[in-house]
Amino acid sequence: MKFPKLLFFLPLMSVVITSCSSDDSKSDPVVAPPVIDLANQKLISFSYPYDPYIGIRRDDESYEYDNTNKIVKVKEGGYVYGITYVSPDLIEVNQLEDNLTGFKIISKRSIHLKAGSVESIINNEIFVSETNSEISSVSSDSTVFTYKNQYISKVESYRKSKYYPTYRLGQQVDFEEQNGNITKAVIKSVLAGTSYTINYTYDSDAYVKGSDYTYETPLLYSYYTLFSVLHNKFGKKSTNNIVKIDHEYTDSKPSPRSFKTMTLRRILDSEKRLKEIVVSGTTFDDLKNYVGLDFKDAKGTFTYK
Repeated sequence: MKFPKLLFFLPLMSVVITSCSSDDSKSDPVVAPPVIDLANQKLISFSYPYDPYIGIRRDDESYEYDNTNKIVKVKEGGYVYGITYVSPDLIEVNQLEDNLTGFKIISKRSIHLKAGSVESIINNEIFVSETNSEISSVSSDSTVFTYKNQYISKVESYRKSKYYPTYRLGQQVDFEEQNGNITKAVIKSVLAGTSYTINYTYDSDAYVKGSDYTYETPLLYSYYTLFSVLHNKFGKKSTNNIVKIDHEYTDSKPSPRSFKTMTLRRILDSEKRLKEIVVSGTTFDDLKNYVGLDFKDAKGTFTYK
């Protein structure tokens, strides 16, 4: 298959330490150290886990905020997106920069929400030649989201182009939720007629913000990019944290470097924020008849300010 915080210091009252000694009465007041307001800190960048045996490689992300603490610019490698919050039910994303040579991408996404959850995302793209300003290609994606008991239950991805002027369903993902956790995802390639299944194992700890912000999680299969903007807009989060991901290839053969299994560990910083997601596991190798290739302790890193 294929797929944030500024430091503020709160003013505190000075605390004066007194004693019975007359000499001590002339001592300077002792002031308590400043306290960091975690609510105002921002995630400013995220780097994905990397290992040569992992078949996915994603660019580092960085984020800029407005004075209301909303992300207004996302950088993913050479791609830059501007985010506009038109209303509570509409977010617009315009592509400001790309890293293509010889072409310019004109792209606009319209993200439609209801009660805080994404209902659909429509993305229109135009590729324009930089030499003669001619349009090379035009395409449009439409992704539709369905929920059950407030949890994401289905994602349908459609696409059309000048060769296929009517939307065609290309991929569908069906999720299962049990006891407050999404425990299964079935990924179907509709055009190819193949599918595979992902099973999730959870710990018993309360969900840690960002703990699903990496490969193969339901968040990845809900939408393939702009996780920083959309991570909390796909219905209710699972109650606990994913610690193991297993893949079943029954209707299709795994492709080179596709995942077989993966474990996840969380490392928090001194302020109890998620600092790293550490992944280990096994992917497949097409040169050895799909023998497993092991990777260990690949780290995804969160940076705050």
